[in-house]
Amino acid sequence: MKIAIVADKKAGHLSQCLGLRDILKEQSQDKDVFFLNQNLISLPGFLERTLLLFGEKLYFVILKLLNPSLIEFNFNLVICSGSRTVIPAYLLARSTNAKIIYIGTPKYRIMKKFDGIISTKSDLSKVFKVITTTLPPTKFSPYNKQSSVSLNSLVLIGGDGSGYDYGESDWYRLAYEFKPIKTTFINSRRTPKFAWDNLKENKGPNQQFMDLENTPYEKLKNAIDSHANIFVTADSTSMIVEIITRGYFVNVIELRGPIKREHHHDMIENLQAKGLLKIIKLSELHKSMPKLHGNVKEFVLQQREDLKQQILALL
Repeated sequence: MKIAIVADKKAGHLSQCLGLRDILKEQSQDKDVFFLNQNLISLPGFLERTLLLFGEKLYFVILKLLNPSLIEFNFNLVICSGSRTVIPAYLLARSTNAKIIYIGTPKYRIMKKFDGIISTKSDLSKVFKVITTTLPPTKFSPYNKQSSVSLNSLVLIGGDGSGYDYGESDWYRLAYEFKPIKTTFINSRRTPKFAWDNLKENKGPNQQFMDLENTPYEKLKNAIDSHANIFVTADSTSMIVEIITRGYFVNVIELRGPIKREHHHDMIENLQAKGLLKIIKLSELHKSMPKLHGNVKEFVLQQREDLKQQILALL
């Protein structure tokens, strides 16, 4: 099976597509990935929204004119995630006679023609061919064997989003609570610069920092494998799911809130109910669990196999 991915700028979307491709068939991380406006021309967001007001068919015709070379490719399956990728991915699938699958919540009428929608939501319209999954795929896969680990903690921090709105006091408190703990911090694109700088300025004697944008995939994976305890701030859905799909238990830190409830919270609470993570506050770090707690790896392996069989049956 030859698989193509259509990707936007969001790392979480690409991670899900790479993960699904890995579940179906192991393939090079960067082979046959079409990035919007790099390998596959699309229009700026404001023009896209304007054209979609007149109908998806018009936008489809324009993209076809902008990407005449797509007929040269030959794929069996196209995977995409993120609303900007929907119509370009459908164009690629139509041009190469491939099946197409979207990961996420469907937004456009044209997605009724897709061969499958993979979602964590169970209440989507029956007009879509939906495969519901508890655990979305990510670029991480379960570890093969346990690595020797230090007793240090790994803390992945996000920022405002997913119903959370943090203040300066929350970031100061995070720095304070972890100062005496042997810790490696990893930021994200949403982490405020002042918060990241504050952690560094108030670091403890045994703390180090990794900037996610400058950290290669293998180095990030090694950091996850080599720390005994893993913490992720509650706003970071993709990082939480990536740690779990690596086969590890996650301690989810709620710094504040949330100020409003979203689907993200139902998903995280569902994962907690299945014994894959624990939601704690900064004052409850002593209640955290090590990453090898429970049967996370076994759950992930079963989820991946179930998802693979459902997709193959659908295709």
